Amino acid sequence: MMKLRAYCFCLSPIIVLLFLIGCGGEGNKPSNPNIVATYVHAEITAEGLENYLKQRTEGIKVQVGDSLVPVIDKIPRTVEVYSGIIREMVLDDMIKRKIKEKQLDNRNNIRHALKHAEDRVTLQELHSEIHERNKIPVSETEIQQYYDKNRGRFANKQLYDVREQIKGILVSEKEPAYVEKYISELKDTATITKNYEILKIPEPGIEDVRNAYEKGRERYREPQKWIIEQLEMEGGKAKENAEKAWAKLGAGEGFEAVARSFGKDARLTTIEHKSGSRGDTFEKAVASLNPGELSRPIEEKGKYFLARLKERIPASYLPIDQVRDEIRQSLLKEREEKLYEERKAQTLFTLHGRRFSLEDFYQEFKEMPPSEQKRYSSYEERSKFVDRMIVRLLLLEDSYDRMLNAKKKNEIEEAREHVLKEVFHEEQVDQKLEVKDEEAKKFYEENRKHFQTPPKVKVSIIAVHRGRNEADDKRAAQKIEEAYQKLKPGFFKKGIAFEEAAKQYSEDPQTAQKGGEISGWIAESANPLVEIQDHHLHEKLMDLEPGGITKPFPVGEDYLIIKVREKETPRPQSFEEVKEYAKKEVRANKHDDLTMKLYKDMMNEAKLVIHEGALKSIINKTNKEKKVGAAK
Repeated sequence: MMKLRAYCFCLSPIIVLLFLIGCGGEGNKPSNPNIVATYVHAEITAEGLENYLKQRTEGIKVQVGDSLVPVIDKIPRTVEVYSGIIREMVLDDMIKRKIKEKQLDNRNNIRHALKHAEDRVTLQELHSEIHERNKIPVSETEIQQYYDKNRGRFANKQLYDVREQIKGILVSEKEPAYVEKYISELKDTATITKNYEILKIPEPGIEDVRNAYEKGRERYREPQKWIIEQLEMEGGKAKENAEKAWAKLGAGEGFEAVARSFGKDARLTTIEHKSGSRGDTFEKAVASLNPGELSRPIEEKGKYFLARLKERIPASYLPIDQVRDEIRQSLLKEREEKLYEERKAQTLFTLHGRRFSLEDFYQEFKEMPPSEQKRYSSYEERSKFVDRMIVRLLLLEDSYDRMLNAKKKNEIEEAREHVLKEVFHEEQVDQKLEVKDEEAKKFYEENRKHFQTPPKVKVSIIAVHRGRNEADDKRAAQKIEEAYQKLKPGFFKKGIAFEEAAKQYSEDPQTAQKGGEISGWIAESANPLVEIQDHHLHEKLMDLEPGGITKPFPVGEDYLIIKVREKETPRPQSFEEVKEYAKKEVRANKHDDLTMKLYKDMMNEAKLVIHEGALKSIINKTNKEKKVGAAK
């Protein structure tokens, strides 16, 4: 199984980070020429360095020309690269020691996560065994039949060139039936008892819901609300602009026109203001208005507002029918927690005499994301979930001993280390991250020019399939060109409508009869016609004005002509629109800073000394050996 590690110049983002940190002094000549570095806990030898490098690059290859070569052969042998690898080795060891000091692997919740990591490795090994050991038979006749049926798919390649590819496809197609039969046989020979009744939670009755509604009535009280049109002004001239805007409105000028001259982002916004959601000054000003009335300038946190009341909505209680499901779910959750705690020691199922309690299930259940917990909220779905737990256990039980080998042990150890390092990083970095609104606002102000809505267009297309050979491609090119010529007006003719050309020429069944129309907006940052971006024509498309069309161009398996029907140009975005994104960016920056500080502190604690002279000797020796090998 190939190990999933990213390859870059120095093997790991950590090494890049450690280059930036630059910890580790340059030592004098060591007492032993084989020692390339020392730190508080150990010495690093040349052999240790090379072994670590081999381990980190095992199974990874890179493309060089037409060949795949081991990545280790392409890593530059320089003092800088070796120093980066040494720093990674030391940091890795320091983290492991910290994990051991904190005894992270002795905590109950983490032990459970480690067991899951081991299970994943075993199931991955089982999947590999199915594919690598010909567990799913594929005959030569089946391969030949598939090739004959799908010859065009292989671009006229001979059968011997694509035999293994076809075999892989057929194995994947047969795999679901094979696994289903395999699981069925395991179930037939297994001794399983089930007690799913303890999963059931009694459904709340009508009176239960009504009593909970009356008891918690204040939770369902909607405060007084006002629907207002709001003009916002900020900056050094906010107060002056607010007075000017108020004067113009008093003189009878329209609210929209005034907003274009003085408003933030040159626009007027309509908002629903709930009582208690803003400061006293703003609320008192709005509460004093009658529908249609305009407020005087309102100052709030350095900004100025003008508000016109459209509608006042009195405080009220939400009717029970509107919150019935919310109450029901709340009662079910309360009952679930109480009953599952009472029943936690009861047996949910047994497998070959091994007992699994309701507590075992509930621990698995609570570790799932909220969306998955909601999916398995009913008794029926939870029963299916437990069935899947049993299947997983059967597979693990059947395959664990058979595949217990050195390779798997290494994979399990790596998986355990990965989980523990994630927990360590979360405690040392993630749990210390906090982003305040003021920090996000500062980031927004510093990067305001970048916060704009992307340009958007609505388009129609004419698509002609290129086919699978040269003759088909030539036919398609002629057809799309003919459509384009029909669209172009000439000296003696008027071009036909795009919609008519799409119905006549387009081979896209979903849009042709609609005149080529693709519904919805296509945004620069989220374009469903991904291939257009891949072919560097996205900007060209965005440059077109409404009514403009492109020349024919190839996209994947089609030739296209695109017409822009509508276009929406970028506009500045307010802080509220991008607040969550700004918080994520600030959080990411803080995360990097805290991570850098953590690693730097640990490297300082390590007191690493790198012996560059010893490294240069190793490099010179390696280069001489390569030259001798090349000469032979």
